[in-house]
Amino acid sequence: MKLIFITIIALVISSVLAYQVHLEPGYALLSYGTLSVETSLAVLVFITLFAFSAFYITLRTLLTVKRAPKSLGQWNTKRKQANATKALNKGLIDSAEGNWQQSERLLVKHAKNSDTPLLNYLSAAHAAQSQNAYDRRDDYLFKAGEALPEQIHAIHLTRAKLQLAAGQLEQALATLQQLKSATPKHPIVLTLLMNTLQQLGDWHVVYTLLPSIKSNRKILQDEWQTIEHETLLHLFSSASTEDKAALDTIWKALDKTQKLNPDYLAAYTSYLIKTGKSQIAEELVLKGLKNQQTDALLSLYSQLNIDTNKKIHQLEKWLKSQETRPTLLNTLAKLCLQQKLWGKAKMYLDKSLSIQATSQAYLLLGEAHEQLDDDTNDANAFYKMGLELSLNGHAIAEAKTT
Repeated sequence: MKLIFITIIALVISSVLAYQVHLEPGYALLSYGTLSVETSLAVLVFITLFAFSAFYITLRTLLTVKRAPKSLGQWNTKRKQANATKALNKGLIDSAEGNWQQSERLLVKHAKNSDTPLLNYLSAAHAAQSQNAYDRRDDYLFKAGEALPEQIHAIHLTRAKLQLAAGQLEQALATLQQLKSATPKHPIVLTLLMNTLQQLGDWHVVYTLLPSIKSNRKILQDEWQTIEHETLLHLFSSASTEDKAALDTIWKALDKTQKLNPDYLAAYTSYLIKTGKSQIAEELVLKGLKNQQTDALLSLYSQLNIDTNKKIHQLEKWLKSQETRPTLLNTLAKLCLQQKLWGKAKMYLDKSLSIQATSQAYLLLGEAHEQLDDDTNDANAFYKMGLELSLNGHAIAEAKTT
């Protein structure tokens, strides 16, 4: 449209000039030394315009020829970038659809011409890992670092995530430790490192890492609370006699609420009982039972290496306010059987079974009948009922887990 408009204007101007020349052609004389040229003004103007146009066209042609390689290069670059963008989109779609091989091929082929080479190489690394081609994955990550060295942190972070996803825990740990040295407070690095150590079962190192994680405001409390709970339980339950000093330090570092947590208390006192620290264990268990009487703590109290009559006396005091608690009645009955108080044990068990039928109560009642020289058929019947309840309980538990 613009060219047509310019052409029309040129034709109009030419027509006006031609008409004016027709009315008055004018006269022009050009003289140089003995040489002179006479012509009309219209011819002179025409020759001048023609010469100028020829010069202009020649000059533009020479400039165009000179710039041709650069222009062709720019055009070729834009063409390759456009193709790379199309290939990137197609590669990402293939990746989403699970066409890993095709996705990897497209992404790598056009990575060097892409406006986003990092995205190409990282996506290709994902595609390679999906094919279990870990060497190719690492090669693409290396090339991503070469293409964009300023993004090396993001590339290493991706490497760690891929290694974790592939189950390469030792490699992931090495990568994350390197990242932690460079960025000690990076929340994602700390979280991934904590998860890696947890999977490796290195609970002591997880414990030393927890303060950094808990003090990091960018890491939500829900993200580390469960791992802290699991870490403390593992440290307490799997401790050996050589770990006493470290374990005591960990216990002292807990706050009041944590020390009353039945899970921590049960795990730590179990360790104390195993190492012969029954007096300290008794104090802790009694403190815990005053706060919350759980089955685990009651069981631990019955296992304490202290006078059995003392334990029976203490449990009977609690029974006055908890007469309908089967676990407490069963624990009392078990201690009475140890003291050969058969009749008393049978009384507690009968009361327990009237509240709730449990396998433990039936098995203990069978033992009581056996010791009282009752009919062996009764004892066997109670043993059978106890075993059936126990087996049914295991079957239900397995069904829930599957």
